[in-house]
Amino acid sequence: METKDYLKSFSREEYLLHNRKLQEQMAEEGLDMLLLSAPENIYYATGYRSWYTSSLFRPVFVFVPRTGEPAIYLRILEKTTVENTSWCRNIYCSGSSERNLGELNAKDPQDALEQFTASLDYEVKNVGLEAGDGLHYFWPLHILKELAEAFSGRIDFVDGSRAIQRARMVKTDWEAGKIETAGYVTERAIAETFSCIRPGITTEKEIARGIASRMAADGVDRISYLTVNSGRDKYHTFNSYATDRVVQAGEIVLVDISGHIDGYASDLTRTMYLGQKPPQEYVEMAEKAKACVHAGFQALRPGVPLREVSDAVEGYLREAGCQVLHTSGHSVGLTVTEYPNITGDCQEVVQPGMVFAIENGVYPYDEKQGASSIRISFRMEDEALATEGEARWLSGPGKALYTYEDFE
Repeated sequence: METKDYLKSFSREEYLLHNRKLQEQMAEEGLDMLLLSAPENIYYATGYRSWYTSSLFRPVFVFVPRTGEPAIYLRILEKTTVENTSWCRNIYCSGSSERNLGELNAKDPQDALEQFTASLDYEVKNVGLEAGDGLHYFWPLHILKELAEAFSGRIDFVDGSRAIQRARMVKTDWEAGKIETAGYVTERAIAETFSCIRPGITTEKEIARGIASRMAADGVDRISYLTVNSGRDKYHTFNSYATDRVVQAGEIVLVDISGHIDGYASDLTRTMYLGQKPPQEYVEMAEKAKACVHAGFQALRPGVPLREVSDAVEGYLREAGCQVLHTSGHSVGLTVTEYPNITGDCQEVVQPGMVFAIENGVYPYDEKQGASSIRISFRMEDEALATEGEARWLSGPGKALYTYEDFE
């Protein structure tokens, strides 16, 4: 079969590297195979990426063995997409035989798994699933139940999340490049949209549409979320959708955006003052929000425990007299928020190739009333790549606070 390399999601070298990383982590966890169901993990292991997985009625599975190349199971109509986008050569297909769509070599996921395990030169006993925090089994649970019952006494289905997460947490150069491009596109879309906001006229939804349309025009093919907060009634919210609310002069608009290019995500937060000269109090709070992120960036060095990166961000805020409301960031990759998180109890240490969205902010509130009393919000979030030496920004670093003076 002719190889159409230009249709592939990524190079064969990238494909082999992804699977080598998975298999190294499987060995550490004592796993004989991974059963992957989530689209981002299927893409990572094979390169297969399709809108077909938006339907929960047509399951796709990938079997990653501890040695050798993976196999994929799905319906026959998607075989050509697998052949175009993926380097996976072990393809098991089911379907309706009367339609004569091609060779059907599996009846269902159970049959495909049976055949693939029988083809291996070792016994498969422990099969890892996406069963832990940060990952999820994607298809209807009755299919998983049927697999467990069919292989009862032969295969133990266990949590394989750690192997998957630790394989994905250190990015290749290609992956980091995609994240950087997504960040650049997101940054530009935010700034261009900010320049078009008209107090008393523009709504939050129009701001969201402006950012999304500009991101799509520059190559973003999926938006994970697009948060727009403005005005006193929303300053205390963190993850709300844009509304029909008309923004007003003198307000703060805070946007938190994630868009994907070739699967890989950006994650940026930016803030704008709707006027020329913000109050000095606003400037100072915005600068503190930016500075705490830069403190985390400075701490992002190989061998440093991630809890110390968290301490650097939170420590800056506390020394600046600010309250700390949330954690200080997370890894970014095929999902916006992935393992590991920048928290005070994280056990991972920084390794070259890790990519993080470092974030935190200044949210003055009455501690007796709680977070619902937040009166204004300033948050900063940028992406950084850990290297052999000093970290490198993959986005921004952004301005502490945009104003209309930035666009004159």
